[in-house]
Amino acid sequence: MKNIEVKHTDIHNLLAFADDIEVRTDQVIDGITYLGQDVIVNKQRIKQFKHQYCVNKTANLLKNINDRLIDAGIDTDNVEVTDRKWAEGGVNSRTVTFNQPDTVIEPKKGDYIKAQMTILNSYDGSRKASICFGLMRLVCENGMIALDKDTGVQSFKKHTNDNVFETEYNKIRLFKDSVDVFNTQLQSYVNTVVDLKTIRNTLKNTIASSEVKENQIMEYVESNNRGSIDKIDLYSVYNGVTEWATHHEARKTADSNNVYLSRQMDVTKLLQSENFMQLVA
Repeated sequence: MKNIEVKHTDIHNLLAFADDIEVRTDQVIDGITYLGQDVIVNKQRIKQFKHQYCVNKTANLLKNINDRLIDAGIDTDNVEVTDRKWAEGGVNSRTVTFNQPDTVIEPKKGDYIKAQMTILNSYDGSRKASICFGLMRLVCENGMIALDKDTGVQSFKKHTNDNVFETEYNKIRLFKDSVDVFNTQLQSYVNTVVDLKTIRNTLKNTIASSEVKENQIMEYVESNNRGSIDKIDLYSVYNGVTEWATHHEARKTADSNNVYLSRQMDVTKLLQSENFMQLVA
């Protein structure tokens, strides 16, 4: 199965995830019993797991999330939706961008940012199920990063029971509050100016595992700097690292979806790190 990306405007449209999911337990092949669960997606074997692994269908998760959004009074009519499937259908994601006026913020004059929600799920065990609230910058369509551990609601759960999302469903009511928190946080980024050397050291101590990666990220950070040569505000740093995560080309041998997802998690780790938060005014 090729990677799939579908864009639409109907949050209730779940056709991209209408997969035929089958779980076969303790199969006997040629007289030999293979203990465990085989997960079959559209008649293709994805992976074998231990008995405690519970398959959570993406379509069911999304339907429950849609219901909670409506219960929380969140307008789901004016949205943009991107559905993705990769790794032979083993990994699914949905990103919802909200266009309502009360979900759009303006940290700097003319620089608009929309609230987003991303749901991630997998059938191959490579990714834990998650819901994450974050932001998308309209100027260059930088991807979504959760700024805050609590209001970001980045909740990862193992596939061990059918109620994997029950607690996280209830957190959806925090969505509107998270928009206000994000706005306040970005305003503090705008008002905080630090040395570029400090940012480089912060990257080294958090997500830059090599000098090559450090230089890659710093290139995007410095390209967003509109101030002095040796100083930068944290809002420009935020824009630089999210631009790197979203737009830096992945190696041709790598799955781009996994690469971009890992980078977004890297940036979330950076922004939520003690090193970075100590810089914020």
